[in-house]
Amino acid sequence: MKNAAKLIVLLTLCFTIISCKSEAEKKVEIVTNNYVRFVDSVTSRNKADAKANWNKIEKAFEKKTIELNFKMDNLEDSKNLGVKMDSATKKYKSFKQALFGFAIESDTSLFIE
Repeated sequence: MKNAAKLIVLLTLCFTIISCKSEAEKKVEIVTNNYVRFVDSVTSRNKADAKANWNKIEKAFEKKTIELNFKMDNLEDSKNLGVKMDSATKKYKSFKQALFGFAIESDTSLFIE
């Protein structure tokens, strides 16, 4: 009986450790979601307002991109979050191109595996 109880405790502990996300993964997920929300808020703005405040928007975008890339570099497996980031980046670049009417470099992937 003692061995069965120890086994159950050990299995429960292992399952808990394996199933929980690490603190770093949670932080990167939060930063990624903030990045996606930022891009969504920028692309849903009035075009005239976006043009008028573009320098601030661009600086904030660069800051969020650098922060997200830094956080992702510390994770081993961040493929799913990289896909979210790439999608948001493409959306941002398309909005920028529509606003200013010039071609943007074709490689919009900021995520490096």
